Amino acid sequence: MVKHIKPNVQGHILELGPGTGSFTRALIQKGIPENKLVLLERSPEFTSLLQESFPSAKVICGNARNLSEVASELGINTFEQIVSGLPLTAMGPTSRYDICDSAFTMLESGGSFVQVTYFPRCSIPNNVITAHSARKTYCGITLRNAPPAFVWRAEKR
Repeated sequence: MVKHIKPNVQGHILELGPGTGSFTRALIQKGIPENKLVLLERSPEFTSLLQESFPSAKVICGNARNLSEVASELGINTFEQIVSGLPLTAMGPTSRYDICDSAFTMLESGGSFVQVTYFPRCSIPNNVITAHSARKTYCGITLRNAPPAFVWRAEKR
């Protein structure tokens, strides 16, 4: 999920739907400074847990559909990388499109949007990938997860 991300980030890394922070911990273990992380979580309970666990990160309780407003309030124009645990396949097509399009709009050129899904096909809409000149790559499956999780990465060119 975070294997491709280098620890020498200059900007911010966005995590959509961090939940309990398993990917967040993996990013920090890779050497990503906690203060470079923006964690956007919808659940107030998980938001509180994340704030306690990662006090130097920017933890926001909010909806990913409002990403541009959230980033603007933080004074952030772009993200170097985006990691998403959002259940995109459980959302309607309009929500899925809006979230992914907004995220790609804020993603720096050369950055990537990594998505975990429980289905063998990428849940980032193809029309978003095409519109943002991204290249989609299947990164593998995590069998230790129950159910097994598929990881996809779309790099913005």
